[in-house]
Amino acid sequence: MKMKFLGIVLALACCGASAAKADWKYTKWGMTPEQVVSASGNLAREGSDPRPDSDGNVSKLVAPYQGGKFPFEAQFGFDAADKLSSVTLVLNDRSASMPMGADMKMDEGECHDLQASVDAEYGPPQGGGTADMLYSIETWQDQKNKNNVKYTVLYGTGCFVQYSAIKPAGAH
Repeated sequence: MKMKFLGIVLALACCGASAAKADWKYTKWGMTPEQVVSASGNLAREGSDPRPDSDGNVSKLVAPYQGGKFPFEAQFGFDAADKLSSVTLVLNDRSASMPMGADMKMDEGECHDLQASVDAEYGPPQGGGTADMLYSIETWQDQKNKNNVKYTVLYGTGCFVQYSAIKPAGAH
């Protein structure tokens, strides 16, 4: 029952209850930074990390976001054309900063709860894996909402869920 509840919370919080298109909450893929600031009710502000991510997107804006019981920082990634192309929800997980030791249980904490919620929402991961207990990545293609979904946990550091539009075949 708890797993089902967490899945419902994540579905409503992260994907939108009525979302049937490739967007995230109050944003639409392809928005400019100014449009994202306006759509966020002026909550979005300039980000502090100008380095591109693995997809080449730069998180130019950040905003607080509460998804059910999960407190996030939403990071809005923009492509080289300055169009919104990803939203990364970084979980504010107090337990993630605990040192890894013999008494630390990897199956506890908010990152574990978030991972359980994402798994409950999307089912078994369609891709990803674990590397030497340093990190784990799970990926899905959410055909219903037309989004790529990627859950990443960096053990001892934190976790996040990233959303981006599924690109049509042949698109770059």
